[in-house]
Amino acid sequence: MCSLREKDPEQQFPSENVTIRLVEGDLFAQNASALIGMTTTFDTEPGIIDSSSVQGNLLQMIYGGSQRQLDAALTTALTEVRTVGTITKPGKQEVYPIGTVAVLPGQGTTHYYCVAYTDMDEHNRAKGTIRGILNSLDSVWDAADRTGNGEPICVPLLGQGQSRIPELTAEVAVRLIAFSFLLRTRRGRFSKELRIVVHPNEIGKIDRTEFQAFLRSLVAG
Repeated sequence: MCSLREKDPEQQFPSENVTIRLVEGDLFAQNASALIGMTTTFDTEPGIIDSSSVQGNLLQMIYGGSQRQLDAALTTALTEVRTVGTITKPGKQEVYPIGTVAVLPGQGTTHYYCVAYTDMDEHNRAKGTIRGILNSLDSVWDAADRTGNGEPICVPLLGQGQSRIPELTAEVAVRLIAFSFLLRTRRGRFSKELRIVVHPNEIGKIDRTEFQAFLRSLVAG
């Protein structure tokens, strides 16, 4: 007997006129703007950046594997951002502040919000904090407010993989992302939908029923 696929959580917030959804799938198959987590050095070189990461998929799927094109787009987007220092290591050495967002154009109204949410050390190891993620989410929401058109924005699981933050489990991460989005929306609506996109390999780390209950608890009475 075939088991039914568990329903993806979805919650409408009438007071804010937005929807938050958690979907299992590919971030780049959503036909929507997306957050791309990067480090404060905005490294792009394969070998430094895991080819199976979200950033590695950005390079392959959006830039056809051309590191030169991705670097050129990042350089253009960061033209007016001041660096905060340098670090001696293989790869890029200029360091930008945590929360820096490089907005890259996609097709049509799509944007890729490449945000520096982890620091890179001299051995090219990414290290992050929950505070850094919160600040970075705020920066992305502000960037979407400036450059977007109110369309959905997709966010992958943050703080996992090479940039893993030990205290930030997948369960905590999805709640943090949803709560941050909703708080910013209550200050000023910038997107009609948050779509938290979780890869099929990671979806088992999240209790959909519990997350649905969490979203329901956030609806204003």
